[in-house]
Amino acid sequence: MQTATLQANQEHIIDVLMKKNEALDETLLRAAVAFIADAHQGQYRKSGMPYTEHPYEVAKILADLKLDTSSVLAGLLHDVVEDTPHTLEEIRSKFGEETAFMVDAVTKISAAQKQDNKTEQKAETYRKFISAMAKDPRVIMIKIADRLHNMRTLHYMKPEKRRVIAQETLDIYTPLTHRFGLYRFKSELEDLAFKYINPDEYKKIIAHLLKSKEDRENYIKSVIGPLQIKMALEDFDCTIQGRTKNIYSIYTKMQNRGCSLDEIFDIFAIRIIVESIPECYLALGYVHNLWTPLQSLFKDYIATPKPNLYQSIHTMVIGPDNKMVEVQIRTKDMDLTAEKGFAAHWAYKLETQRNGEELAWLERMAKLQSEIPDSVEFLEFLRVDLKPEGITVFTPKGDSIELPVGSTVIDFAFAVHTKLGFHCIGARINDDVVSIAKVVPNGATIQILKSHNQEPKPEWLEIVKTIKAKQELRRWMRTSIIQQARSLGKEIWERELRIFKIQANNQPDSDTICRYFGAPNIDSFYERVGQGEMPLSDLQRFIQPLAGPEFQEGKENSPFRLFLKDKNNTQSQLPVQVGNEASLLIHFAPCCAPVPGEPIVGALVPKRGIEVHKQKCKELEKIPESRLLAMEWNINSTQEFTSHLSIRTDYRKGVTADILAVLAKSNAALDRMSAVFTRDAGRIRLVFRAFRREQLESLIQNIENIQGVREVKRA
Repeated sequence: MQTATLQANQEHIIDVLMKKNEALDETLLRAAVAFIADAHQGQYRKSGMPYTEHPYEVAKILADLKLDTSSVLAGLLHDVVEDTPHTLEEIRSKFGEETAFMVDAVTKISAAQKQDNKTEQKAETYRKFISAMAKDPRVIMIKIADRLHNMRTLHYMKPEKRRVIAQETLDIYTPLTHRFGLYRFKSELEDLAFKYINPDEYKKIIAHLLKSKEDRENYIKSVIGPLQIKMALEDFDCTIQGRTKNIYSIYTKMQNRGCSLDEIFDIFAIRIIVESIPECYLALGYVHNLWTPLQSLFKDYIATPKPNLYQSIHTMVIGPDNKMVEVQIRTKDMDLTAEKGFAAHWAYKLETQRNGEELAWLERMAKLQSEIPDSVEFLEFLRVDLKPEGITVFTPKGDSIELPVGSTVIDFAFAVHTKLGFHCIGARINDDVVSIAKVVPNGATIQILKSHNQEPKPEWLEIVKTIKAKQELRRWMRTSIIQQARSLGKEIWERELRIFKIQANNQPDSDTICRYFGAPNIDSFYERVGQGEMPLSDLQRFIQPLAGPEFQEGKENSPFRLFLKDKNNTQSQLPVQVGNEASLLIHFAPCCAPVPGEPIVGALVPKRGIEVHKQKCKELEKIPESRLLAMEWNINSTQEFTSHLSIRTDYRKGVTADILAVLAKSNAALDRMSAVFTRDAGRIRLVFRAFRREQLESLIQNIENIQGVREVKRA
């Protein structure tokens, strides 16, 4: 009896799959259904149902998307390797290479393979998944279908587990559905995740929608009715639909607008489906003839499609009863793409559009994995880059570029071209010249200003938001750090040779140096010295035997003891010169913030290079003498330097304006300012750029003379 029931279930699932997609290979489906029935025998889900229920449902979703036989087979078999003794080789031999590849792609990195914490294990799984997606984008549909059915049955899990899975769904899976245009799945996943992350708000919105259902349906009719009459009078053939927006999107509108549920009027949208693109614009004209449009909320995604190929016209109008109504206008083909996204034309895209936006994103993410060896860091990059909120900006030639909300001028420059990003000094936006850190507004036309003398700076990493910009900056900095470390290391090495008065004919050759210090080559040796990994005492210990008798360690004037005796005696030590501005390997210590003109000392810090301190800085007492390095300012430097001031004041109206006036008069360039006031006191912090020490001292003195200023300190 049990065998008969099992066979009936198998026949039912095969019948359902074939009805959803008649092009599937029924013979292979039968083999796969029988295979998983045996493989998962005795396994049950949290619901108490046989485990095969899950792969059956995943396969149904994929068949409904009209995916090919290999994809549906992968949906049926996707948990076999992970949860049963059967191997990938068995799947490959029975069902083919394509199916095996996709099954492997969605199989988690097991604890046996990855002996780390769960976060790293999950991050490694995503790395594997993204890499496979770049080779075969059908993998994304299998993974989304898998997650969708798991979310539909999430109520059987423990409460703490539900929240973790729901949050992961919002962080990773719903943005993936957005990027690939799978909007039908996106809405359902968002609502299911929101149900467990914020159950109270979810119930409130559900209750409100149920309570207002009749009124809402009547209002939708009051909008569709006049539209249908208008279209009939114009003898215009189209389909008009009305729908309520999904629960999560209503909630995000409340959060973004800072209003209550009762104040949200545009919780539904009207959709007009036509045959051709010209008819879209004709329908738009008819809509605007009926109701007044809100121009600031008009979006033409037909002229400028989204990266996931979504196309539609969105217009917001003041409808009946003065309520806002969103109207979407698109062709039938656009509507299919909007519902099924990449899956709507997957075969065509794989064959003809390997350079499409979705595939380009996948290839970029796969390449990024080699750039970011740390899996957890890569997962963070993935979360940020997947965020669906975006803006569209334009080049002077009219080309559109999609960027995340909060992107800066540098992000835009890198999006246009890598070299443009490296040499960016600012931009012109709507005739205004702005800095590299300026957040770009949606819809703006941006002209990048560049200089070949400009090079990226470490702080740019804190400014940029896009993965491409961070990736290119990291790559440039890695290369530049190596080059600068070699140059700085060679300078320090040659300085030590000069201190010991080692003549050219007595200097050790590269092979001897590398053997002694365990370096594979001389460049590697210089890198280690320049990056602060090698104490000066190690260099001196190697050089000393080559020097004359006056340089023995016991001598009073030995370089070994010279720095210990007098840290101010920099002449005998051949100081390294530093400019006004920090570099990748030279950093100004925040504890004392030295400025040009003040006596300075360098400290070799492993992996960072040289940290520059004032000679009287107390932090130097904690640093071994073998890591201290004589330094002096390059008097020919014309670069600005950054300085920080902390100012304590009385509570007096106008004191901030007076300080800014003094700053402007001194010709110092203000970068940042913050001010906090209580009833009787205030604290103001300034970050600005100056050229000379005298300029800074004069500025401090002038601020101290302002009425109400109690104290001025360099921070």
